[in-house]
Amino acid sequence: MNEEQYRAVCAECDQVLLAPDSTLERVAIPWLHVIREHPVILANYVDLFEPATGYRAIVRKWWRGLRNRAGWLRQIGRSLRSNVQPWFGPKELPSEIDVLFVSHLLNKSQAGKADDFYFGELANEMVTRGHSAVIALINHSGHPAASLASQWKESSVPRVILSASLRFWEEVALHRRLKKESLRLRKLAKKEGPGLSRCVLARASEEGLANGSLTSLRRVTQISALAVRLQPKAIVVIHEGHAWERLAFAAARSVCPTVRCIGYQHAAIFRLQHAIRRNLAREYNPDQILTAGTVGKSQLESTPKLQGTPISVLGSNRTFNGAAINGERLMHPGQAEHSDNSAWLVLPEGLVSECYLLFEFSLACAQAFPEIQFIWRLHPVVAFKSLLAQNPKLRNLPRNIVLSQLTLEEDIARCRYALYRGTTAIVQAVMAGLRPIYLQLPDEMTIDPLYDLKVWRTYVKTIEDFNCVIRSNHDRLLKDSESKFRFAERYCSDLFTSLNPSALESAIISKRKS
Repeated sequence: MNEEQYRAVCAECDQVLLAPDSTLERVAIPWLHVIREHPVILANYVDLFEPATGYRAIVRKWWRGLRNRAGWLRQIGRSLRSNVQPWFGPKELPSEIDVLFVSHLLNKSQAGKADDFYFGELANEMVTRGHSAVIALINHSGHPAASLASQWKESSVPRVILSASLRFWEEVALHRRLKKESLRLRKLAKKEGPGLSRCVLARASEEGLANGSLTSLRRVTQISALAVRLQPKAIVVIHEGHAWERLAFAAARSVCPTVRCIGYQHAAIFRLQHAIRRNLAREYNPDQILTAGTVGKSQLESTPKLQGTPISVLGSNRTFNGAAINGERLMHPGQAEHSDNSAWLVLPEGLVSECYLLFEFSLACAQAFPEIQFIWRLHPVVAFKSLLAQNPKLRNLPRNIVLSQLTLEEDIARCRYALYRGTTAIVQAVMAGLRPIYLQLPDEMTIDPLYDLKVWRTYVKTIEDFNCVIRSNHDRLLKDSESKFRFAERYCSDLFTSLNPSALESAIISKRKS
């Protein structure tokens, strides 16, 4: 898909969501919320421009229908189990709290920790400042929510983990609502003439019965029930543009009309990021957006479709201050370029396909250059065991590839370069002095979070490009690397600034827009 086609899809999907007859069930369809130009996301829209014909078209439509029915049957199975409830956590929860955070639990190791993966120590700091808070977690770990929730018994900030299922009849009711909207979209598609609008409506009709749409509606029920119980003054939601985030605001407002709805932009904003840069109907929009740094604030403030939405800097727990490890401060680039340590830190996103791209490329490089060490580091949502089991190419690794079990800071300390694509972990790596090397695929729209950084960063497409990077003239690098690094360091420090709880306090007490 090219950029022109991408922009056309974004516009058509927005038109469906913003239509006068749009419903909450329609907004619940994740497919209609085009997040950004990532290849994994774009794969869901390619057939709008390259439609299958004949037998292939029949098979593709049959497969989607089978996928939706299988997902629905699995969900029914979950709803028939015992101990089904909207969330798991303390039996006694506070009432009339100041702020409800909605975050994610990515893996089992995060259970019981005081700091949240996305909000860091923010919730605890709010409690220290005299505010009451609860964190609701969406469970991605694959482990039972009940046992995970019990590990925060002594926490000053109560955690609840949203259930993967509601009771049987509740699930049936949600499915009926989606089925009704699916039929409505199908009728609208039939009224359209041939073209992109018709294709988008027809596909949205199919996606309305997908498991993701049901999950979005389920979270409306859960967050509504939590809001009734907690009566929060504010709700803070991770803000990337997903359907469930928009519905979280509507759910909270449906039971607490005066609640302050705040979206937290926690990750870097990509060049063609879309859903976060536009508003929907008022009930689905944040009253205020808090950003991870001044770069994100500037990018969102310059977006015409967000004019009128207050935007402030909250900061991030992803800042990297060059802290010492084992008593020794991390090297600056002038030292790193000439040190004996030439290791490469490989940083994929939390997507299996992206792991394969970076790992297979670095494996080829490791085989070609056995004197260079590569450290493979995973996002918390992915496990090495499953990757190696599913991809035979990644078995029997050479000795110069290390599967990391250390912290990000420790991995950064032993490397000189960072090979990456779409991960925002590259920001911490750059601030510690590593040179960012982006792996670019042929004819792709870039997914580089540092796309706006014109110095210090470079890219590779082939092993020959890789060879050029490691064989670069070190005398030239010594002359100009320090100044370029300093520029990159300043840029990255503006992407993720230090957390400022006062910004959240101000957002909570701000008056709702009239």
